[in-house]
Amino acid sequence: MPEFAGGTVRRCLPVAEWPEPDRAAWTAAHRRGGLLDDDGLAASWAPATSSIIARGYGTFLSFLAQAGDLDPDQSPATRISRARVEAYVGELRERNHSSTVAGRLLQLVRAAAVMAPNIDWAWLRRIRARLRRMATPARDDRARLVPATTVHDLGMELMQRAEAGNGLKAFRRALLFRDGLMICILSACHVRSRNMAAMSIGRSLQRRGDEWWITFGPGETKNGRPFEMPLPHTFTQPIERYIDHYRPELVRRSPAPLAGDAFWISNGGKPLTAKEVGGRVSTVTKRELGRVVNAHLFRKICSTELAIRDPEHVGIARQLLGHADDRVTQQVYNLARALDAASRHHRMVESIRAGSASRSCAGKRAGIDKQSTDRARNAIRVSRRSSRRDFP
Repeated sequence: MPEFAGGTVRRCLPVAEWPEPDRAAWTAAHRRGGLLDDDGLAASWAPATSSIIARGYGTFLSFLAQAGDLDPDQSPATRISRARVEAYVGELRERNHSSTVAGRLLQLVRAAAVMAPNIDWAWLRRIRARLRRMATPARDDRARLVPATTVHDLGMELMQRAEAGNGLKAFRRALLFRDGLMICILSACHVRSRNMAAMSIGRSLQRRGDEWWITFGPGETKNGRPFEMPLPHTFTQPIERYIDHYRPELVRRSPAPLAGDAFWISNGGKPLTAKEVGGRVSTVTKRELGRVVNAHLFRKICSTELAIRDPEHVGIARQLLGHADDRVTQQVYNLARALDAASRHHRMVESIRAGSASRSCAGKRAGIDKQSTDRARNAIRVSRRSSRRDFP
């Protein structure tokens, strides 16, 4: 595998170091067309998507380089062969989880489709589909889920603690309030960390009447579609309290004016990055709840709560979470059906038990009544015999 000067293994070749035919095909796939020319097949990809696919293809090239099989003159159409892909999958399986292997093949499929669109990649898609069926989750997120009310209440509690003070310095109170508000907004809006970090006052966070809205244009979302959602009216006062009081306290931590109109400010007075947003959410939930609830898990909490509380309307998860297709919504729908089936089964079992218990109780009561009747009859017979002896 390619190495740096210090001997560090490089598992992914950056685009700048790809062979010229691969770089040319990648550039063509991302080229924007004019009035008479069509866009490249990857021209509409979000930067994050393009970066992920490039890393996946770069990993494949790095594997070939390690094997001494990276011909600088071959085109992607020729380079991506069955034998090489099979060897690549074998190498991936030795050091990766099955879900990671399936993900790497998906990235290779998508790169091949836009870099060599005239080639029939059905065989490559079949390999990827087989790996996907065989893959198991690297971790079971269901074990880490908490009720939506729990994370919402945690956010409110943190803000209340900040307001109470209890000997905390102004800076610490500002951090506490910011973290609480962040958790509350995540519990209500379910945006991705990248969009959460990009929130700016007056643009993506707007005051409309008595409510605050979160809004992103098509070029700012993962699926390339505009996103708009009102926040609960109960958040209006905390948001304005943060903007007017706590955010300025954080902004002052920077010697230079770096915050701009960014909504989330770090402890150094700069805008929070997506990584820092995720880090704060994980750190705070671990500290307060005893388990890590990362920012992305808030999205799964939303869909799971829908499946449990309102299975009839589980389809709205696609709009709430901004999914481009129905695959994740279908998973939530399947979860809702499973939960509904389990609930019906439990009610049936309880009904059977209740019926059996009722019949058993009725049988016992009948036996007791019969015994009482028999005892009464015996007492009457004894009394009659006694009367005959006393009065001949």
